[in-house]
Amino acid sequence: MNDLKKTNPKYHALFLVGIHTGLRISDMLRLRVKDIRADEIKIRQQKNKKWVTLPVLPDLRRGIAEYIADKDDDDWLFESRQRKQKVKVKRALDRSTVYKMLNKTCRKYGLRSVGCHTTRKTFGYHLYMSSEKNIGLLMEIFGHSDPSITLRYIGITQDTINKAVLKLRFTS
Repeated sequence: MNDLKKTNPKYHALFLVGIHTGLRISDMLRLRVKDIRADEIKIRQQKNKKWVTLPVLPDLRRGIAEYIADKDDDDWLFESRQRKQKVKVKRALDRSTVYKMLNKTCRKYGLRSVGCHTTRKTFGYHLYMSSEKNIGLLMEIFGHSDPSITLRYIGITQDTINKAVLKLRFTS
């Protein structure tokens, strides 16, 4: 992880925001620096138009402090090096650029099948496991309408479900 922080602080920050918030890449790319400096991120999700409010965890704030130190509050958190041609306006990164960089970085470590939603799924899996498997909580954050969608999305397989159920013991 420190390797990525040294070689590309922007993608290191993007990775940290993803695993600490569970936001879709389309929503992460719309964040401004002030969103991370605040106590909470409040954003209307692009895909489903639902509002979500998430705390900015101290670990996240510490992890990207150096990256945002010299940025203004209204700057894009993940700014593209490219500008709109005619007016030279700064713009946010494009999701295809993020996808290419994630895959390039992950291939260095022998990882395959990494996509823009990998950090979101990682967040979801760990939140599910650490919240006493509170699927309703995760459904609310992700904007899913059915538990089976959320479970499939975060990689909880039928085998995992079967093993957990088989461990149950009730006294009569």
